[in-house]
Amino acid sequence: MAYHTILNKQVNKLLPAHYLEDETIRFFLENISNSYQTFERANKIAEHAFTISEREYQEINNHLFKENEIKQQSISEIKKAINLLSPNSLPDLGDSTDDLIHIISFLQEQINNAKELEKELILSRDIAEKAALTKSQFLSTMSHEIRTPMNAVIGFTHLLIQLNPRPEQFEYLRLLKFSAENLLVLINDILDFSKIEAGKVEFEEADFLIKELVSNIRLALLQKANEKDVRLKLLVDHDLPDVLKGDPVRLGQILTNLISNAVKFTNKGSVTIVASLNQKLEDYTLIDFEIIDSGIGIAPDKIDSIFESFTQAGADTTRKFGGTGLGLTITKKLLELMGSEIKVKSELGKGSTFYFSIKIKNSETQSINSTNNQLRIEEKSLKGVKILIAEDNQINVILAKQYMLLWDIDCDVAENGKIALTLVQTNDYDMVLMDLQMPEMDGYETTKAIRKLPQEKFKNLPIIALTASAMLDIKDQAFVVGMNDYISKPFNPNELYRKIASYSKIK
Repeated sequence: MAYHTILNKQVNKLLPAHYLEDETIRFFLENISNSYQTFERANKIAEHAFTISEREYQEINNHLFKENEIKQQSISEIKKAINLLSPNSLPDLGDSTDDLIHIISFLQEQINNAKELEKELILSRDIAEKAALTKSQFLSTMSHEIRTPMNAVIGFTHLLIQLNPRPEQFEYLRLLKFSAENLLVLINDILDFSKIEAGKVEFEEADFLIKELVSNIRLALLQKANEKDVRLKLLVDHDLPDVLKGDPVRLGQILTNLISNAVKFTNKGSVTIVASLNQKLEDYTLIDFEIIDSGIGIAPDKIDSIFESFTQAGADTTRKFGGTGLGLTITKKLLELMGSEIKVKSELGKGSTFYFSIKIKNSETQSINSTNNQLRIEEKSLKGVKILIAEDNQINVILAKQYMLLWDIDCDVAENGKIALTLVQTNDYDMVLMDLQMPEMDGYETTKAIRKLPQEKFKNLPIIALTASAMLDIKDQAFVVGMNDYISKPFNPNELYRKIASYSKIK
């Protein structure tokens, strides 16, 4: 038998040959040889396992080293990001091994703070929404209360014009109507000033006589200038087109604000209104306007502030001259919405010049009737039409009845929504003029109640909203509840006539 190499050397060297003949000795030597071989195999396995473990250890160690580098780099980037978002909010932690723990604690604190801030913001939002709703309700009520008497002023002015007044009376009534309508625009803007700030003003596009518009504004303010012995001069470029297309009321409001301001702040001398042609192109005409006065002037450091809301040039200006400080703000914002810019040159004690250039579309119409001719109310008979007027204001009722009488219209009056609902069911009306703010039941509730009546005719009965509110959402609300159309008070008589003729059975 071949023994293990080491054992075999020792046997050959030290053990006599005849000993190998003994079976017990051979058995002993075989076991020793097997032990040698077993030990060698175990040693090789151990060495192999150690080699593998050392390699795996190196790989794991390298992996951990890389992970630690990534961790430190991540911590550094997190610190930079936190410092960018909130400088100096995270303390300098140096190279501490607890950096990540501190950062996590800091971020948890920030999250808790953010949650608290979110709660405060939600509370603030709720408060702001309630305040906005309160403001909206207040403005709607004030709009109705102020515009209602304006409806009577403008409406009865229209009626007086129909009574063939003397020429000088006609001129006074025309200027009264012009001034009342401009006042109405100012009221609307003050009551809904946020509308202008948000850029939600709607501009009309109508043909108008530019020269006559400027002349009417001068005539409307002439009395005020005469009272102060201030000359109010008008210089109009004869090259200006006769007819343009735009919003004459808004342009008139801008010019009225500037001219009335000039008159107010001028105690002697003159105010000059200049309207000159800058450029006439295919689609539009560019007109330069200047309002030049010899009044108190404006200090250089006050020029920018005069265009701010509720602000005037000096602390004593309101006391001496009156006014809200809104006129120039509204003028500036309206011009910006119309693509223009108000500019001013002034010298303290020597006067001011306000000027702007504005693009106005050219009209396809070569000529239109003068507004003097447009003041006549349509008098064509609408005999056979029967209308219910739901209105609680007695002055407005008297005014409406005068127009109905003029047009041969049979009408009933309901003082509140409940009476209107009853009358609609007991009479055959061609249409209903529905005031929105009434006692018992308002116009919205009454309209919804009428639309719910079982007969088909009540679903088709024309209902026209007639309201003094100037709020933006009134028209939308009126349509939502089932009204067919909308007329704002003070109403234009001819517009009212057209609505009645259009919706009634008489065409």
